[in-house]
Amino acid sequence: MSFDTTKTNLKDLLGEVHSGKLQLPDFQRDYVWDEDGVCSLLASIAKGFPVGALLTLERGGSVEFKPRGLRGTPFENKPEEECPSPEMLLLDGQQRMTSLYQSVFSEKPAEVRTAKGKKVRRFFYLDIEKAMQGGAEFEEAIITIPDDRIMKGAFGKAEGVDVSTSELEYANLMFPLNQALNPTQWIFDCVAYWKGRDQDRMQELFAFQKDILERIQSYAMPVIRLDKSNSREAVCTVFEKVNVGGKKLDAFELVTAIYAADRFNLREDWFGDPKAGTKGRLELMRGDTPSKGLFQDIANTDFLQACTVLYTMDEQEKAITEGKTGKAIPAISCRREIMLGLPLEAYRTHADGVQAGFVEAAKFLNGEKIVWGRDLPYPPQMVALAAFFARYGSKLSAPQQEKLRNWYWSGVLGEYYGSATETKIARDVPQLIRWMEDGEEPRTVWDTYFQIDRLDSLRMRLSAAYKGLHALLMREGCRDFISGKPVDLMTVNSDPLDIHHIFPRKWCDDRGIDPNLYNSIVNKTALSAGSNREIGGSAPSAYLTRIEQKYRFEPDQLDAILRTHLIDPDALRANDFENFYKARKEALAKLAQSAQGKAVVTDSDEEAGLPDPEMREAETLENMIEEDVSTNQLTGAVA
Repeated sequence: MSFDTTKTNLKDLLGEVHSGKLQLPDFQRDYVWDEDGVCSLLASIAKGFPVGALLTLERGGSVEFKPRGLRGTPFENKPEEECPSPEMLLLDGQQRMTSLYQSVFSEKPAEVRTAKGKKVRRFFYLDIEKAMQGGAEFEEAIITIPDDRIMKGAFGKAEGVDVSTSELEYANLMFPLNQALNPTQWIFDCVAYWKGRDQDRMQELFAFQKDILERIQSYAMPVIRLDKSNSREAVCTVFEKVNVGGKKLDAFELVTAIYAADRFNLREDWFGDPKAGTKGRLELMRGDTPSKGLFQDIANTDFLQACTVLYTMDEQEKAITEGKTGKAIPAISCRREIMLGLPLEAYRTHADGVQAGFVEAAKFLNGEKIVWGRDLPYPPQMVALAAFFARYGSKLSAPQQEKLRNWYWSGVLGEYYGSATETKIARDVPQLIRWMEDGEEPRTVWDTYFQIDRLDSLRMRLSAAYKGLHALLMREGCRDFISGKPVDLMTVNSDPLDIHHIFPRKWCDDRGIDPNLYNSIVNKTALSAGSNREIGGSAPSAYLTRIEQKYRFEPDQLDAILRTHLIDPDALRANDFENFYKARKEALAKLAQSAQGKAVVTDSDEEAGLPDPEMREAETLENMIEEDVSTNQLTGAVA
């Protein structure tokens, strides 16, 4: 990080704001301070108190943000070509500098807000007599006056303050703070006004000038100046750390600001422009999919991540082609700092392919019976899928499709994408491509396992493995107990459906069955609200008989439906929870085994010598750096 810190006179800083030498990066939030906040700032300045440092960035480096003038400046809201080119950008200090520019420099009234948030126009004055009273709260001496310079009294009465002319300012001893940096003429004119009247105010006015106005004139603010040699990552990271009082900017907003300097509107490319009637990539990807489908919660940063993976793959291939070796070969990555450096040209190169890749990823997930955004086990895995399809294409053979399914379900059921997701996305995309060409298995496949005893602790639908097993049951064709409709079609058609107990909770409680068992996924399945009502709190034998009689089922017909849920009909009809639980647990384990394409672990973690999920997650975090290095070595064949 390259910077220097100096103190700069307030008058000089505001002069740079006025001339356009100091402007804002276009992504900065709007000015939001209220008049009380401005008064507090002015009081601190007048008393010589510190009000914090400013942070500026020299133009002309690797980070080129689109500039815009501060509120109230002569070029505010003007086209860029009509504005001066700034020398420095103000990364932190917008609210303070805008407040000071409008209140002590500009001749126009300041645009601020009231305590209730209403936008108003105000001039700021100092009540000289109050300001010179040492014991008084200084802020009480700062008076805000409407833009007509007439402040009415309570309920609109006339006993307010009228300073609409210079003579009325002198008479009321109300000093306009927008004269504070050049006050001499006003002071002399005010002295002249009072000369020969009942009171001679000369000594008081000169003391006011010396004790208060000269302090404002000589006030200097610390300025941390980042020079243009700093990287995007450094600049954006510093900005976010100092911008704690405002809305945290994500990588998309920062990249948007960087691209804006090249006159490319990333936000419009993503969201579209309703005024122009153009659709953005988000709407095009959603297409005719349900509003709460897989694209409901897709983030614009997800899209940038996929583009960044492809860009860094290109850069790695280029380096290998050029004969570079070792550390000279850049890693494939989608980490935030790399994403911030995604060139506009690279975004344009890959955006269409990534857009199509996300659509293909959604089709793949729909085929695995994952339809709704809330049921997506790991959103980052969808990013990896999108980047894979964008790079490799969508025309996969049946064996390749099976490999892709094995990779996906290994990540879900192995609960592998719960941490270090950026590293895993960047590693999985090139490894998946190699595997499609008969290379070695991706690490996500060979480094994951499903522990059968994990079924006992899967109780919450927020768990990735829980969501995954629910989707796999739908993929296997489970049907509703009463209607017999396939649950996946009911899901697509938004029929009322939820996960319910097979052995009812009340029945289990009455018999002292461990809640940890009866609340696990082994004793739950997807059913319609009507089926759940028929179950109630009855014994399975009772509610199965009730369903058969009421809906005219033959026992073998209902048994066939039960088997689609991997339920042993005999154990259920016998109210045999123990054998039901054992049989279904084994069946769900075989389902996981089939999805992953490998055997599940049937012994406990200790007996098998395998780390538990928490230990594995810690190991993953520990090996992040190692994995980034290995990404260089593992993907050479892709080039």
